Amino acid sequence: MDPGPWNECVPVRMPDDPQIHMVSNTRQAVELLTKRWPVSHGQAYQAAIDICRAVLERESPAYVARAAFVAAAKEAQVSILG
Repeated sequence: MDPGPWNECVPVRMPDDPQIHMVSNTRQAVELLTKRWPVSHGQAYQAAIDICRAVLERESPAYVARAAFVAAAKEAQVSILG
């Protein structure tokens, strides 16, 4: 299992930042989740952290991390663009 790029990029905009972040792999997702995320206590957030770590440790496929990241974004009301 390769923690490489996702099949489809997830463009997001954080509530406090007008910049669009193009998240195209698990490492970028972890960076946003751990350093820029507006809400860090929801179930989808914790699942995304756990799943991303498993992907980076090559225990799960990358597409699982993308799905978990999207769920965490919806939970935190982070805008998913496109």
